[in-house]
Amino acid sequence: MPIFDKLKSIFVVSEESTTTKEEPIQSKETNERPNKDMVNPTVITPGQTSEKFVEILHQVLEKNNLPGFDYLEYRKAIQSIAKMHNMDEAAQFRTAFAAAQAMNVQPNVLVDSAKKYLNLLQTEETNFNNSANQFLTTQVSAKESELHNIQNSIKTKEEQIEILKKELESSHNRLVSLKSEIENAKQKVETNKSNFKASYLTVIDQIKSDIQKMETYLK
Repeated sequence: MPIFDKLKSIFVVSEESTTTKEEPIQSKETNERPNKDMVNPTVITPGQTSEKFVEILHQVLEKNNLPGFDYLEYRKAIQSIAKMHNMDEAAQFRTAFAAAQAMNVQPNVLVDSAKKYLNLLQTEETNFNNSANQFLTTQVSAKESELHNIQNSIKTKEEQIEILKKELESSHNRLVSLKSEIENAKQKVETNKSNFKASYLTVIDQIKSDIQKMETYLK
């Protein structure tokens, strides 16, 4: 087994020993349509061990592994004993320490080296969080700029739509008014034509009657 795999196996629990997680019950689908402007809030879920991050952290430990028998070797010895012997935890730690004592390693050496590795990983956590926050800031800044632009565009278009609605309503009202005015004008013209025709016939008939009478009376 390569050194890296040995180192990683000190801390990573094999899949065979993990408890199978129950599948979450999926909620029934609903026919309700989500609000188009609704944004899912950020939900912080409980962290789960990631093989990728475990490998990164153990690469850091491997790179900074102190010479000689220290905490990492001691931890590996404890795990080996646990696999081969049915001992309680205290016996595992004492048995592994017997091997350390054979190399003149004292408890304070193991504790001090473990604390150094702990500080090293804490530094890595700080660096990771800083990088993650910087990445998030960059991504959020760009997305927020786009978000504001879209919001302004939507607002402008909504205002234009309202103006167009008012213009459309005004045009519709004018259309109705014009139709009424045209109908009234047509009606007025037809009425005047009828009145003129009646008056014209009255005058014509009067003149024709007078002609007839003159021809009769004036011989």
